[in-house]
Amino acid sequence: MIPITLYTKTDVGKERISNEDSVASLIMNSQSSRTELNYGILVVADGMGGLKKGEIASEVATKKFIESVTENIFHYKADNGKIKFEEILTKAVEAANKEVWAISENHTEKIGTTLVGAIIIDKHIYVINVGDSRAYLIKPNKSIFQITKDHSMVQEMLDNKVITEEQAKNHPRRNILTKALGLTESVTPDFFEQDMGDETLMLCSDGLYGMLNDKEITKTVNGNIYKTADDLISLANKHGGIDNISVAIARYST
Repeated sequence: MIPITLYTKTDVGKERISNEDSVASLIMNSQSSRTELNYGILVVADGMGGLKKGEIASEVATKKFIESVTENIFHYKADNGKIKFEEILTKAVEAANKEVWAISENHTEKIGTTLVGAIIIDKHIYVINVGDSRAYLIKPNKSIFQITKDHSMVQEMLDNKVITEEQAKNHPRRNILTKALGLTESVTPDFFEQDMGDETLMLCSDGLYGMLNDKEITKTVNGNIYKTADDLISLANKHGGIDNISVAIARYST
């Protein structure tokens, strides 16, 4: 068994007065007579609604997501069934959405949050997302691959070839989402599977990737995930830090 190392960090940035992002992680160990497995669970959420409202939405979503994932993994293990990771992650998003939706209904203005979450196990990663927080798989100084696809107006314009990648970077509507938790009673997330070897898995809010290009991210990521998180946030702040900045990073220890 190769152990997983996880690290999360969030920063208010240079221009915001409060941090509406939330991050969480958890390592679970599972033992049987034949095998011992490590499950790594990561989640990043970027709240909307302003001041405390966004903070509440993202915090509730991340807590509920972790709670639901762990409960359902134990449920499958208890029944000795094959773990269906897409089902587990989808249920976790549905539970998080239900919680945020309930809070949203009690406010005069709607509140919501993005969410990107992942389970890492046995050299595989399972990722789910709603909104424009992202998951990347990175080989330090070599390559970067964006796993998720944004639920945003700009992404739809890109898909329809209305704008170019270059135009998308500074488009005035780049912050308009087509999906988020808490805005509707139900939401349909996207699910992804990916093999993972010696790469680094990074989940992040738009406060990070909006400040750094792919080359800068790839160059900054290294084998030390704690230094990587610190350096990425520091560089994003150096480039302006116009939004809250959050990262959740996972690597297999060597």
